Amino acid sequence: MTSKLIFKKVFTGHAWLENQAISIEDGRIKSLEQATDGIADGFLVPGFIDLQVYGGGGILFSNHQTEAAIQATFDEHAKTGTTAFQITLNCSPQTSMWAAIDACKSYAGKGLVGLHLEGPFFNPVKRGAHHEAFVQQPTIDFVQEIIERTNGLPTYMTIAPEMFAPAVLNILKNSHIMCSMGHSDATYEQAQQAGISRITHLFNAMSQWQSRALGLVGASFRSDAWTSIIADGLHCDFESLRLAKQLKGEKLFLITDAVTHDESGPYVFAKNGARFTNETGVLSGSALTMDEAIRNCVVRAGISKEEAIRMATVYPAEVANLSDLGSIETGKRACFVHLSDDLQVKQVWYDGEALIN
Repeated sequence: MTSKLIFKKVFTGHAWLENQAISIEDGRIKSLEQATDGIADGFLVPGFIDLQVYGGGGILFSNHQTEAAIQATFDEHAKTGTTAFQITLNCSPQTSMWAAIDACKSYAGKGLVGLHLEGPFFNPVKRGAHHEAFVQQPTIDFVQEIIERTNGLPTYMTIAPEMFAPAVLNILKNSHIMCSMGHSDATYEQAQQAGISRITHLFNAMSQWQSRALGLVGASFRSDAWTSIIADGLHCDFESLRLAKQLKGEKLFLITDAVTHDESGPYVFAKNGARFTNETGVLSGSALTMDEAIRNCVVRAGISKEEAIRMATVYPAEVANLSDLGSIETGKRACFVHLSDDLQVKQVWYDGEALIN
């Protein structure tokens, strides 16, 4: 089945195009051609990609490792432009990890591009809102079992590299699992020696940049590691976001770290205004949406509109090896967001299907 979208302005993720007719066949972009009389209000951009989101619609994946939780996450976040996401599991016991892997493998709905295991190999002193009882030791057998169970499933894993014996860390790094440093008290030297090219939620739950100890924050700024950031003004000040963008350039990308209110399991996060906290008052995930993160980058941190959109599309696609997403090009999946000139979501398409009535 072939359909067509015609827009006066299209930002492909790389360049602006005017008066474009986008032909869609079997959920993919068949062609982009010159046209007239298209939609003039706002502009079309690639669908957003969120590599760290914990749930939606009142179902937290860390409490319910089910296909229904994954579907609820898509249903909620697609409304604000996210067409691809890694469902994220808080630091959890093995039984929950295995259930999460199974749910992702059996899920046949929309949006899911992988599993993000946030833990359980953390440094306890940097666990943040994660339960200390669920922090575990990275033994060879445990790591090998994770690798075997996730075979065939795109898997991203946040780890504290200083908690690993070098041989065990090498086993994980040499597997299909995409490693990211976070919830870590690593020294600058330890972070550099780890040789991992991704870092999770800059500034949060990590060793900070000090005058005589650069920590993981300093290691991020001194390397070309892909680094995610939560642009809500709560996890880091907007001036820190501005500075981070100046220092990291194209290697900084957006995540929402979004949770949802769900009191039915081990993780209970209460929403107070714009923030979620756990039972002890620790900041716990966010109430952020990806379109809001883009607006915050532009309005609050002085980042260009084009670059803010790339931080939610082109860059996360590169980080997670999503070659058929992240930009509007012939052959790629037809996932788009129609934004107004003030960056509000007006319509979303998933593989060519309009989602917002």
